[in-house]
Amino acid sequence: MRRLLPALLLLVLTACSSGDATPAPTTTPSLPKGELAVLVDRITAARATQRTFRFHTESFASDGAATEARTIADGHTREGPDGVGTSLSMTVSAGAGDQRIDMVLVGDDAYVHMDGAPMPEGKRWAFYDQGQTETGIAALLRGFGPRARPGSELDYAEPRAALVVGRAEEPLDGVPTTRYELVVDPMKMAKVIADPDVQLQHTQLAEHGVTIAATVWVEAGGLPLKVDYRFTLDGKVVKRSTTTFADWGRPVDLTVPSAQETVPADQLPK
Repeated sequence: MRRLLPALLLLVLTACSSGDATPAPTTTPSLPKGELAVLVDRITAARATQRTFRFHTESFASDGAATEARTIADGHTREGPDGVGTSLSMTVSAGAGDQRIDMVLVGDDAYVHMDGAPMPEGKRWAFYDQGQTETGIAALLRGFGPRARPGSELDYAEPRAALVVGRAEEPLDGVPTTRYELVVDPMKMAKVIADPDVQLQHTQLAEHGVTIAATVWVEAGGLPLKVDYRFTLDGKVVKRSTTTFADWGRPVDLTVPSAQETVPADQLPK
């Protein structure tokens, strides 16, 4: 793996003395926030008051030729002081046909049921702890975005890596929204991503000339109603994910599978 050496920025502070025993205090004015930073603050504040939502996601990834995988996912999420929980069902369509997968995500752990997968008698769910999730299940979830969670297409609304290049008023299913068009710098995005694998992916995207664009639809109160990102190579979209949000703040049922119907992933039949 290529190691990236962080740049070292040296800030030299100089002070001028007027000859007084106690120098006069100085203040450095803070720079005004850019449009995207203000937008992200609005979204964050709105989500903090509406901690549940339902989502529908459609995504695809292509090698630029004939190989293509498509995913459709539906579910709901609850965010709170004790962490994030999500229940979802997804259908993955690839060359071998369709695969139905159900998941319950609790923090960094995951309960997974795959239709047709061999399981010990009486068991329905495989349990993946944090380490197993990072190496296995994350591959199924990374289509959503860098954090590999539903709605993480919003990760590309990152003020340190993206710019607003267009804005327009646009109704979405009858609801007035503002649509924000963003361009994302893959290399800058890599520098703000914590996951080393996803960080490396974005570094390689930059090296191969892949461009990233994103669109966010936000209602008047600051809640996102839809978000979309596109990876484009040589004028062709090779990866895309679109999530629509609904029922912000409404109660959702998040049931964790019982121990009686769960088996640790490392005990699954080989």
